[in-house]
Amino acid sequence: MATKPLPTAPPSTPPSGPSTRPSRRGAWRRRSRSSRRGQPGIDGRESYAARVTLEDVRAIRRLRGTNGTGDAEGVNGEGARIAKLARWLAPFFDLKEAPIVKDAEGRRLFISEGTEAARMMIQRCEATSSPTTESAPSDTTSDSATNEIYRPPVQLLSILAKPAPFFDPPTCLLADLEKRGFANQHTPPPFHIIIGDEEALSEIVGFPVARGAMACGVVPAQSNAYAWLERLLSTQTATRPRRLLALDAASNAANVGSILRTAAALGIDAVILSDDCCDAWYRQSVRVSLGHVVNVPTIRVAEWERGLPSAENSEEGDGREGKAGGLVRVLQWLRARNVECLAAVVNDAHDANLPPLAALETYRVPDGKSWCCVLGNEGNGLRNEVVRACDRRLRIGMAGGVDSLSLPMAAGILIYGLAQKQTQHLESTC
Repeated sequence: MATKPLPTAPPSTPPSGPSTRPSRRGAWRRRSRSSRRGQPGIDGRESYAARVTLEDVRAIRRLRGTNGTGDAEGVNGEGARIAKLARWLAPFFDLKEAPIVKDAEGRRLFISEGTEAARMMIQRCEATSSPTTESAPSDTTSDSATNEIYRPPVQLLSILAKPAPFFDPPTCLLADLEKRGFANQHTPPPFHIIIGDEEALSEIVGFPVARGAMACGVVPAQSNAYAWLERLLSTQTATRPRRLLALDAASNAANVGSILRTAAALGIDAVILSDDCCDAWYRQSVRVSLGHVVNVPTIRVAEWERGLPSAENSEEGDGREGKAGGLVRVLQWLRARNVECLAAVVNDAHDANLPPLAALETYRVPDGKSWCCVLGNEGNGLRNEVVRACDRRLRIGMAGGVDSLSLPMAAGILIYGLAQKQTQHLESTC
Protein backbone atom coordinates (compact mmCIF):
# COMPACT_ATOMS: atom_id res chain seq x y z
CA MET A 1 0.00 0.00 0.00
CA ALA A 2 1.34 3.38 -0.95
CA THR A 3 2.13 5.70 1.93
CA LYS A 4 1.65 9.40 2.00
CA PRO A 5 5.01 11.18 2.15
CA LEU A 6 5.68 13.21 5.27
CA PRO A 7 5.42 16.97 4.80
CA THR A 8 8.67 18.83 4.58
CA ALA A 9 9.34 22.16 6.24
CA PRO A 10 9.61 25.10 3.84
CA PRO A 11 13.09 26.44 3.34
CA SER A 12 13.96 29.13 5.83
CA THR A 13 14.38 32.65 4.56
CA PRO A 14 16.33 35.39 6.18
CA PRO A 15 14.22 38.00 7.96
CA SER A 16 13.43 41.06 5.92
CA GLY A 17 13.92 44.60 7.05
CA PRO A 18 16.91 46.69 8.10
CA SER A 19 19.55 45.08 10.27
CA THR A 20 19.70 46.18 13.88
CA ARG A 21 22.75 47.31 15.78
CA PRO A 22 24.01 44.67 18.24
CA SER A 23 23.13 45.41 21.82
CA ARG A 24 25.64 45.97 24.62
CA ARG A 25 24.45 42.68 26.11
CA GLY A 26 25.27 40.93 22.84
CA ALA A 27 28.77 42.38 22.94
CA TRP A 28 29.27 41.07 26.47
CA ARG A 29 28.06 37.63 25.34
CA ARG A 30 30.23 37.51 22.23
CA ARG A 31 33.27 38.34 24.31
CA SER A 32 32.15 35.80 26.89
CA ARG A 33 32.19 33.06 24.24
CA SER A 34 35.62 34.12 23.03
CA SER A 35 36.84 34.19 26.63
CA ARG A 36 35.99 30.52 26.94
CA ARG A 37 38.51 29.93 24.17
CA GLY A 38 41.23 31.38 26.36
CA GLN A 39 41.09 35.15 25.87
CA PRO A 40 41.02 36.88 29.26
CA GLY A 41 38.68 39.74 30.10
CA ILE A 42 35.22 40.57 28.82
CA ASP A 43 34.90 42.82 25.78
CA GLY A 44 37.52 45.35 26.77
CA ARG A 45 36.19 45.72 30.29
CA GLU A 46 39.29 44.27 31.95
CA SER A 47 39.46 47.16 34.44
CA TYR A 48 36.40 45.87 36.29
CA ALA A 49 35.36 42.53 34.75
CA ALA A 50 37.08 39.19 34.21
CA ARG A 51 36.54 35.50 33.69
CA VAL A 52 38.09 32.97 36.06
CA THR A 53 38.82 29.33 35.30
CA LEU A 54 39.65 26.39 37.54
CA GLU A 55 43.28 26.67 36.46
CA ASP A 56 43.25 30.35 37.48
CA VAL A 57 41.90 29.48 40.93
CA ARG A 58 44.56 26.83 41.46
CA ALA A 59 47.22 29.35 40.45
CA ILE A 60 45.77 31.85 42.93
CA ARG A 61 45.80 29.23 45.67
CA ARG A 62 49.49 28.62 45.01
CA LEU A 63 50.05 32.37 45.22
CA ARG A 64 48.05 32.62 48.46
CA GLY A 65 50.01 29.70 49.86
CA THR A 66 53.13 31.86 49.74
CA ASN A 67 51.34 34.79 51.46
CA GLY A 68 51.21 36.59 48.15
CA THR A 69 54.98 36.53 47.74
CA GLY A 70 55.06 33.74 45.17
CA ASP A 71 55.94 34.16 41.53
CA ALA A 72 52.66 34.76 39.71
CA GLU A 73 54.55 35.41 36.48
CA GLY A 74 55.20 31.70 36.17
CA VAL A 75 51.51 30.97 35.52
CA ASN A 76 51.20 30.83 31.75
CA GLY A 77 52.92 34.19 31.54
CA GLU A 78 49.80 35.88 32.95
CA GLY A 79 51.13 37.06 36.29
CA ALA A 80 49.42 40.45 36.28
CA ARG A 81 46.01 38.96 35.49
CA ILE A 82 46.36 36.26 38.16
CA ALA A 83 47.45 38.83 40.75
CA LYS A 84 44.46 41.01 39.87
CA LEU A 85 42.06 38.08 40.17
CA ALA A 86 43.62 37.17 43.52
CA ARG A 87 42.82 40.64 44.86
CA TRP A 88 39.27 40.67 43.51
CA LEU A 89 38.47 37.16 44.74
CA ALA A 90 40.13 37.39 48.16
CA PRO A 91 36.88 37.84 50.20
CA PHE A 92 35.31 34.75 48.59
CA PHE A 93 38.05 32.25 49.40
CA ASP A 94 37.28 29.43 51.86
CA LEU A 95 34.04 30.94 53.16
CA LYS A 96 33.16 27.86 55.18
CA GLU A 97 36.14 28.54 57.43
CA ALA A 98 35.47 32.27 57.85
CA PRO A 99 32.13 33.30 59.42
CA ILE A 100 33.29 36.91 59.46
CA VAL A 101 35.16 38.28 56.43
CA LYS A 102 37.40 41.34 56.55
CA ASP A 103 39.35 43.12 53.87
CA ALA A 104 42.94 44.34 53.96
CA GLU A 105 41.79 47.58 55.57
CA GLY A 106 40.07 45.73 58.41
CA ARG A 107 36.54 46.58 57.29
CA ARG A 108 33.87 43.95 57.91
CA LEU A 109 32.46 42.51 54.70
CA PHE A 110 29.25 40.63 54.02
CA ILE A 111 28.72 37.84 51.50
CA SER A 112 25.30 37.33 49.92
CA GLU A 113 24.44 34.14 48.05
CA GLY A 114 21.89 33.63 45.30
CA THR A 115 20.92 35.50 42.17
CA GLU A 116 18.02 37.40 43.73
CA ALA A 117 20.22 38.67 46.53
CA ALA A 118 22.86 39.69 43.98
CA ARG A 119 20.18 41.48 41.97
CA MET A 120 19.09 43.40 45.06
CA MET A 121 22.68 44.43 45.78
CA ILE A 122 23.08 45.74 42.22
CA GLN A 123 19.83 47.70 42.50
CA ARG A 124 20.77 49.21 45.87
CA CYS A 125 24.48 49.81 45.31
CA GLU A 126 26.17 53.18 45.29
CA ALA A 127 26.27 54.58 41.78
CA THR A 128 29.17 57.01 42.07
CA SER A 129 31.53 55.72 44.76
CA SER A 130 34.38 53.34 44.11
CA PRO A 131 34.50 50.03 45.99
CA THR A 132 37.03 51.52 48.40
CA THR A 133 35.10 54.66 49.34
CA GLU A 134 32.91 54.68 52.45
CA SER A 135 29.59 56.54 52.42
CA ALA A 136 28.59 58.99 55.10
CA PRO A 137 25.08 58.95 56.57
CA SER A 138 22.72 61.78 55.83
CA ASP A 139 22.23 64.55 58.40
CA THR A 140 18.74 65.52 57.28
CA THR A 141 15.74 65.06 59.52
CA SER A 142 13.04 64.30 56.97
CA ASP A 143 11.26 60.98 57.35
CA SER A 144 12.56 59.47 54.11
CA ALA A 145 16.11 60.70 54.66
CA THR A 146 16.05 59.54 58.27
CA ASN A 147 15.30 56.00 57.14
CA GLU A 148 18.16 56.22 54.66
CA ILE A 149 20.70 56.64 57.48
CA TYR A 150 20.41 52.92 58.14
CA ARG A 151 19.27 52.11 54.63
CA PRO A 152 22.19 53.70 52.80
CA PRO A 153 23.11 52.60 49.30
CA VAL A 154 24.96 49.30 49.45
CA GLN A 155 28.72 49.63 49.16
CA LEU A 156 29.20 46.72 46.80
CA LEU A 157 32.71 45.44 46.09
CA SER A 158 32.24 42.50 43.72
CA ILE A 159 29.84 40.11 42.01
CA LEU A 160 30.91 36.49 41.43
CA ALA A 161 28.57 34.70 39.01
CA LYS A 162 28.15 31.77 36.67
CA PRO A 163 27.78 32.67 32.98
CA ALA A 164 24.12 31.66 32.52
CA PRO A 165 22.63 33.63 35.46
CA PHE A 166 24.69 36.65 34.49
CA PHE A 167 24.05 36.70 30.73
CA ASP A 168 20.86 34.73 30.06
CA PRO A 169 17.13 35.04 30.85
CA PRO A 170 15.24 34.61 33.02
CA THR A 171 17.80 35.76 35.62
CA CYS A 172 20.14 37.91 33.51
CA LEU A 173 21.94 40.04 36.08
CA LEU A 174 23.40 41.95 33.16
CA ALA A 175 19.94 43.44 32.58
CA ASP A 176 20.08 44.93 36.08
CA LEU A 177 23.45 46.46 35.26
CA GLU A 178 21.89 47.99 32.16
CA LYS A 179 19.05 49.48 34.21
CA ARG A 180 21.62 51.16 36.45
CA GLY A 181 23.57 52.39 33.42
CA PHE A 182 26.54 50.14 34.22
CA ALA A 183 26.58 48.01 31.08
CA ASN A 184 28.64 50.21 28.79
CA GLN A 185 32.37 50.75 28.76
CA HIS A 186 32.08 54.48 29.47
CA THR A 187 30.14 54.05 32.75
CA PRO A 188 31.80 51.21 34.64
CA PRO A 189 30.10 49.88 37.77
CA PRO A 190 31.64 50.75 41.16
CA PHE A 191 32.37 47.07 41.77
CA HIS A 192 34.15 44.16 40.15
CA ILE A 193 32.47 41.42 38.11
CA ILE A 194 34.00 37.94 37.95
CA ILE A 195 32.45 35.21 35.77
CA GLY A 196 33.30 31.55 36.27
CA ASP A 197 31.77 28.11 35.94
CA GLU A 198 30.51 26.02 38.86
CA GLU A 199 33.77 24.12 39.17
CA ALA A 200 35.82 27.30 39.50
CA LEU A 201 33.39 28.93 41.94
CA SER A 202 33.30 25.84 44.14
CA GLU A 203 37.10 25.75 44.25
CA ILE A 204 37.12 29.40 45.35
CA VAL A 205 34.61 29.26 48.20
CA GLY A 206 35.54 25.80 49.45
CA PHE A 207 32.19 24.03 49.04
CA PRO A 208 29.90 23.03 46.14
CA VAL A 209 28.21 26.13 44.72
CA ALA A 210 24.68 25.42 43.53
CA ARG A 211 23.56 29.06 43.49
CA GLY A 212 24.16 31.17 40.44
CA ALA A 213 25.80 34.23 41.96
CA MET A 214 27.38 35.72 45.06
CA ALA A 215 28.05 39.30 46.07
CA CYS A 216 30.47 40.95 48.48
CA GLY A 217 30.06 44.35 50.10
CA VAL A 218 30.98 46.41 53.15
CA VAL A 219 28.85 46.01 56.28
CA PRO A 220 27.25 49.42 56.94
CA ALA A 221 28.78 51.26 59.88
CA GLN A 222 26.42 52.60 62.54
CA SER A 223 27.45 56.20 63.17
CA ASN A 224 24.93 57.08 65.91
CA ALA A 225 22.19 54.54 66.52
CA TYR A 226 20.80 56.51 69.46
CA ALA A 227 20.30 59.69 67.42
CA TRP A 228 18.80 57.77 64.52
CA LEU A 229 16.28 55.92 66.66
CA GLU A 230 15.32 59.10 68.46
CA ARG A 231 14.78 60.86 65.13
CA LEU A 232 12.75 57.93 63.83
CA LEU A 233 10.40 58.12 66.80
CA SER A 234 10.14 61.90 66.56
CA THR A 235 8.70 61.57 63.04
CA GLN A 236 5.89 59.20 64.02
CA THR A 237 2.33 60.42 63.51
CA ALA A 238 -1.12 59.19 64.48
CA THR A 239 -1.49 57.68 61.01
CA ARG A 240 2.10 56.43 60.79
CA PRO A 241 3.12 54.89 64.11
CA ARG A 242 6.51 53.22 64.18
CA ARG A 243 6.82 49.44 64.26
CA LEU A 244 9.91 47.94 65.84
CA LEU A 245 11.16 44.44 66.56
CA ALA A 246 13.68 43.44 69.24
CA LEU A 247 15.53 40.12 69.54
CA ASP A 248 16.82 38.94 72.92
CA ALA A 249 19.78 36.53 72.58
CA ALA A 250 18.60 34.89 69.34
CA SER A 251 21.46 32.53 68.56
CA ASN A 252 20.59 31.01 65.18
CA ALA A 253 21.78 33.02 62.17
CA ALA A 254 19.25 31.36 59.84
CA ASN A 255 16.41 32.38 62.15
CA VAL A 256 17.66 35.96 62.27
CA GLY A 257 17.87 36.05 58.48
CA SER A 258 14.34 34.68 58.12
CA ILE A 259 13.03 37.26 60.60
CA LEU A 260 14.72 40.08 58.69
CA ARG A 261 13.08 38.95 55.47
CA THR A 262 9.69 38.87 57.22
CA ALA A 263 10.35 42.26 58.83
CA ALA A 264 11.12 43.78 55.42
CA ALA A 265 7.93 42.31 53.95
CA LEU A 266 5.70 43.55 56.78
CA GLY A 267 7.05 47.08 57.12
CA ILE A 268 9.14 46.93 60.30
CA ASP A 269 11.07 50.19 60.72
CA ALA A 270 14.03 48.76 62.64
CA VAL A 271 15.23 45.60 64.39
CA ILE A 272 17.04 45.96 67.73
CA LEU A 273 19.54 43.23 68.63
CA SER A 274 20.75 42.45 72.14
CA ASP A 275 24.52 42.31 72.46
CA ASP A 276 24.45 38.51 72.77
CA CYS A 277 22.23 38.09 69.69
CA CYS A 278 23.98 36.62 66.66
CA ASP A 279 25.17 38.98 63.94
CA ALA A 280 22.62 39.92 61.28
CA TRP A 281 25.48 40.11 58.75
CA TYR A 282 26.68 36.53 59.16
CA ARG A 283 26.73 34.78 55.80
CA GLN A 284 23.91 32.40 56.74
CA SER A 285 21.71 35.26 57.95
CA VAL A 286 22.30 37.28 54.77
CA ARG A 287 21.59 34.21 52.63
CA VAL A 288 18.32 33.28 54.37
CA SER A 289 17.16 36.91 54.32
CA LEU A 290 17.56 36.80 50.51
CA GLY A 291 19.54 40.00 50.87
CA HIS A 292 16.79 41.89 52.71
CA VAL A 293 19.23 42.56 55.54
CA VAL A 294 20.08 45.69 53.52
CA ASN A 295 16.42 46.79 53.59
CA VAL A 296 15.79 46.63 57.35
CA PRO A 297 17.84 48.82 59.70
CA THR A 298 19.44 46.73 62.46
CA ILE A 299 20.64 48.34 65.69
CA ARG A 300 22.98 46.60 68.09
CA VAL A 301 22.37 47.63 71.73
CA ALA A 302 26.04 48.48 72.27
CA GLU A 303 25.93 50.84 69.25
CA TRP A 304 22.83 52.52 70.72
CA GLU A 305 24.49 52.93 74.12
CA ARG A 306 27.56 54.59 72.59
CA GLY A 307 25.35 57.43 71.40
CA LEU A 308 23.69 58.07 74.75
CA PRO A 309 23.91 61.67 75.97
CA SER A 310 26.18 61.98 78.99
CA ALA A 311 23.25 62.68 81.33
CA GLU A 312 21.45 59.48 80.36
CA ASN A 313 24.68 57.51 80.20
CA SER A 314 25.43 58.30 83.84
CA GLU A 315 22.18 56.75 85.07
CA GLU A 316 22.53 53.32 86.64
CA GLY A 317 20.12 50.41 86.42
CA ASP A 318 18.55 48.56 89.31
CA GLY A 319 21.24 45.84 89.30
CA ARG A 320 18.89 43.08 88.16
CA GLU A 321 19.49 43.20 84.44
CA GLY A 322 22.60 41.01 84.13
CA LYS A 323 23.55 40.22 80.51
CA ALA A 324 20.23 41.60 79.29
CA GLY A 325 20.90 45.02 80.85
CA GLY A 326 21.48 46.83 77.57
CA LEU A 327 18.25 45.61 75.98
CA VAL A 328 16.34 46.36 79.22
CA ARG A 329 17.64 49.90 79.05
CA VAL A 330 16.56 50.32 75.43
CA LEU A 331 13.04 49.06 76.25
CA GLN A 332 12.74 51.43 79.20
CA TRP A 333 13.89 54.27 76.96
CA LEU A 334 11.29 53.33 74.33
CA ARG A 335 8.48 53.20 76.89
CA ALA A 336 9.45 56.67 78.10
CA ARG A 337 8.83 57.82 74.52
CA ASN A 338 5.34 56.32 74.40
CA VAL A 339 6.29 53.11 72.55
CA GLU A 340 4.24 50.07 73.59
CA CYS A 341 6.70 47.24 74.35
CA LEU A 342 5.24 43.74 74.00
CA ALA A 343 7.04 40.62 75.27
CA ALA A 344 6.22 37.52 73.19
CA VAL A 345 5.74 34.61 75.59
CA VAL A 346 4.53 31.01 75.53
CA ASN A 347 3.53 30.59 79.17
CA ASP A 348 0.06 31.96 79.98
CA ALA A 349 0.35 31.51 83.76
CA HIS A 350 -0.60 34.47 85.95
CA ASP A 351 2.39 36.10 87.65
CA ALA A 352 2.00 39.23 89.73
CA ASN A 353 5.68 40.04 89.19
CA LEU A 354 5.30 40.18 85.41
CA PRO A 355 3.37 42.54 83.12
CA PRO A 356 -0.27 41.71 82.32
CA LEU A 357 -0.91 39.00 79.73
CA ALA A 358 -2.81 39.62 76.48
CA ALA A 359 -3.84 37.32 73.61
CA LEU A 360 -2.80 38.34 70.11
CA GLU A 361 -6.27 37.39 68.84
CA THR A 362 -7.95 40.10 70.92
CA TYR A 363 -5.25 42.66 71.67
CA ARG A 364 -4.84 45.88 69.67
CA VAL A 365 -2.17 48.49 70.21
CA PRO A 366 -3.72 51.79 71.36
CA ASP A 367 -4.64 54.25 68.60
CA GLY A 368 -1.69 55.93 66.91
CA LYS A 369 0.83 54.41 69.28
CA SER A 370 4.14 52.98 68.10
CA TRP A 371 5.08 49.52 69.29
CA CYS A 372 8.03 47.18 69.73
CA CYS A 373 7.52 43.42 69.71
CA VAL A 374 10.24 41.58 71.68
CA LEU A 375 11.13 37.94 70.93
CA GLY A 376 13.56 35.73 72.82
CA ASN A 377 16.03 32.92 72.37
CA GLU A 378 15.02 29.87 70.32
CA GLY A 379 15.23 27.49 73.27
CA ASN A 380 14.83 29.59 76.41
CA GLY A 381 12.57 32.42 75.28
CA LEU A 382 12.79 35.88 76.82
CA ARG A 383 14.77 36.50 79.96
CA ASN A 384 12.61 37.55 82.91
CA GLU A 385 14.33 40.91 83.23
CA VAL A 386 13.47 41.67 79.60
CA VAL A 387 9.83 40.63 80.13
CA ARG A 388 9.62 42.89 83.20
CA ALA A 389 10.88 45.82 81.12
CA CYS A 390 7.86 45.55 78.78
CA ASP A 391 4.33 46.97 79.07
CA ARG A 392 2.64 43.60 78.68
CA ARG A 393 3.13 40.00 77.66
CA LEU A 394 1.64 38.81 74.37
CA ARG A 395 0.77 35.23 73.51
CA ILE A 396 -0.29 33.49 70.29
CA GLY A 397 -3.25 31.15 70.82
CA MET A 398 -2.50 27.60 69.65
CA ALA A 399 -4.41 24.35 69.38
CA GLY A 400 -4.05 21.76 72.11
CA GLY A 401 -0.90 19.67 71.99
CA VAL A 402 1.21 22.45 70.42
CA ASP A 403 2.99 24.63 72.95
CA SER A 404 5.37 26.67 70.76
CA LEU A 405 6.33 27.78 67.25
CA SER A 406 9.65 28.37 65.55
CA LEU A 407 11.05 31.83 66.17
CA PRO A 408 10.64 33.08 62.55
CA MET A 409 7.08 31.71 62.39
CA ALA A 410 6.12 33.35 65.68
CA ALA A 411 7.69 36.63 64.54
CA GLY A 412 5.69 36.64 61.30
CA ILE A 413 2.38 35.91 63.06
CA LEU A 414 2.96 38.55 65.75
CA ILE A 415 4.09 41.29 63.37
CA TYR A 416 1.25 40.64 60.94
CA GLY A 417 -1.37 40.41 63.69
CA LEU A 418 -0.30 43.64 65.39
CA ALA A 419 0.14 45.60 62.16
CA GLN A 420 -3.05 44.36 60.51
CA LYS A 421 -5.32 45.29 63.41
CA GLN A 422 -3.70 48.67 63.78
CA THR A 423 -3.95 49.41 60.06
CA GLN A 424 -7.57 48.28 59.81
CA HIS A 425 -8.56 50.43 62.76
CA LEU A 426 -6.74 53.49 61.38
CA GLU A 427 -8.47 53.06 58.01
CA SER A 428 -11.88 52.68 59.65
CA THR A 429 -11.45 55.95 61.57
CA CYS A 430 -10.23 58.03 58.62
